[in-house]
Amino acid sequence: MPNVSFQLLFQVLNSEQSILARTDQKAYTLLSILGVFMVFFIVYYRMMTINLFILVLLAVYFLAAMVTILSLVRTLLPRFRPTASIPEESAPEPNPTFFGGIREFDSSEAYYRYMKDLEADDDRALQQLSGQVYALAGINWFKNAQLRWAMYAFTITIATELVMILSTFVKMGLEFLSEPGMP
Repeated sequence: MPNVSFQLLFQVLNSEQSILARTDQKAYTLLSILGVFMVFFIVYYRMMTINLFILVLLAVYFLAAMVTILSLVRTLLPRFRPTASIPEESAPEPNPTFFGGIREFDSSEAYYRYMKDLEADDDRALQQLSGQVYALAGINWFKNAQLRWAMYAFTITIATELVMILSTFVKMGLEFLSEPGMP
């Protein structure tokens, strides 16, 4: 029966790692697209006539762009929180499936010995894998929540930019039509 439990945990672990990679890829893509749209904005900004409407939209644009960038950075950057000093006898076991736990071992030989001992105890190994799955699920939840905020803010950023550009072209078109000699 432990073999089935291991297979299930490895399948869930693989799924969580896949979600993690896809979330990071979406965040990188969104950050790149935001950069392209910001370059377009810089090009069209010189053509804009500044008025109260544009100033309000600029404030919304920059606020939404900052929220997008901050949310994407929080999605992409791992967060390491230092733990308080724990007495040696009550310290939890290092997590041998996560790089933060692996680096707690003094050497590769110490890591090997720990993994060999873990291999002999199915219950302890299942507990370690379950902990890793649970930790990845928490990371995925946080990353996806941040990505969702970034997508909302990105939508506001792009919509605001497009309204500013459209208002500029409408104003330029109206000025062109109001020139003498135009029908």
